Amino acid sequence: MPDTAIARAEHSIHHVHELIQMVFSRPAAETQAALGGLMAVFAEDFSMVGIAGTLFHRQQVEQLFRRIAGTRPGLEIEIDEVQVVWLAGMNMAVRYKEVQRLQGVTQARWALAILVCSELGVVWRCLQETVVGAS
Repeated sequence: MPDTAIARAEHSIHHVHELIQMVFSRPAAETQAALGGLMAVFAEDFSMVGIAGTLFHRQQVEQLFRRIAGTRPGLEIEIDEVQVVWLAGMNMAVRYKEVQRLQGVTQARWALAILVCSELGVVWRCLQETVVGAS
């Protein structure tokens, strides 16, 4: 079970970011299905701390995605260095590196997601993002 749950978690991380890339980069009129799929993975009590340190609850995250939908054509998102850092039953904390590229600008961030993985799918409970500083 743990290996299967870990594989599901990693797949979910990649899939969520594919959906985010679609929502941000395609015309807003074309993003409803992607946005619906994206919001479906977030628990009702989902929360996220963004790179500026702002706490967003699920409804605010959805509003943010709707507001930004279609405003970043050409955005590319790459996920790398996925690592489970805590595992307890169906619950896990997964750290990964997200790199965004847009118009020649690259921004990287570390993310830590709290996920619940079951045979029914993966549910995101919490997400914390931190900008990767220049080295």
